[in-house]
Amino acid sequence: MTPARPSARAFPVEDFLQALTAQLDRAQDALALKVSGTARPLTWALKDLSLELKVFVEVNETGKVLWRSAGPNEAGASTVHLDLTTITRPMVEENSFAYREETDPRTLDQIRDVGNLDAEDERKLDWMGVRTVGQLRRLDPAALQSVMNIPVSRLQAALAAAANPAVLGHEVVERGGRRLLAIHGVNLSDGRAPEVRLAGAPVEVLEHSPNTLLVRPLEAHREGQLEIIARGRRAAGFFDLGGAPEATP
Repeated sequence: MTPARPSARAFPVEDFLQALTAQLDRAQDALALKVSGTARPLTWALKDLSLELKVFVEVNETGKVLWRSAGPNEAGASTVHLDLTTITRPMVEENSFAYREETDPRTLDQIRDVGNLDAEDERKLDWMGVRTVGQLRRLDPAALQSVMNIPVSRLQAALAAAANPAVLGHEVVERGGRRLLAIHGVNLSDGRAPEVRLAGAPVEVLEHSPNTLLVRPLEAHREGQLEIIARGRRAAGFFDLGGAPEATP
C-alpha cells in the first residue's frame, strides 16, 4: 500500500533562503547586543553553515521553483546541499543591483497594460535579472528577441510606454517657512520645466529633474488631483498637503 502523501506545503526556494538568512541575521544582532550590553566577551561566531535537505522539487505555473520537504520514509526525494558562508559589505555592494541608483525603479508589471508585455514575457526577463523598467530601457530589443524569443514589437511598445511621464509619489517639504510639494516619478522633465496643475490650477515649478519636481502650491490648496504635462504627454495622480491651508503671513 502506498503511504499517504504528507501534508507538507511546497514553498519557493527564495522564501526558504530569506527566512534562513533573516534568522541568522537576528542571531548576529543578538551577539552584538550581548557584547555591547553585557560587556561579556564574544565566545563564538558563525562562519560557515552546511545543510543537507531531502525535498521534492516542483515548478509552479509562474515558473517558480518550489521545494516540498520529504516525509519519513518517503521515496523519490532529491538531496540538496546548501553551504552558506560569510561575505563582507563590499562583496555585497559589488555583486548586487543598486536599486537606489535606478532612474526608473518601476516594476515591469506597472507598464504591462500599456506596454503589451504579458506574464510570460516578464518571467523570461526576470530570469535574465531584468526586474525594473530602467533595466529594460538599457537593453537592445533585437537582442532580447534573439535570446529570449520575446517579439521585438512588444518590447518596442513597452519601451514607448516606459517613456511616458509617471507619478510615483509625493511629499510635503518645508523651505523658508513655506510648504512646498516634492513630486517623485519618472520622465517628469527633459531639461525643461513641465506644466504642473494642482486641483486644476497651474502652479510654479521651482526645481525639476527627470525624477523629481518641486512646486509651490497655492495657499488654498489642500488636496486633489495632480496633473503633469511633459513633452506633450500627461501624467496624473493625487496630492495631499495635510492639515489646513496655509495662512497668509
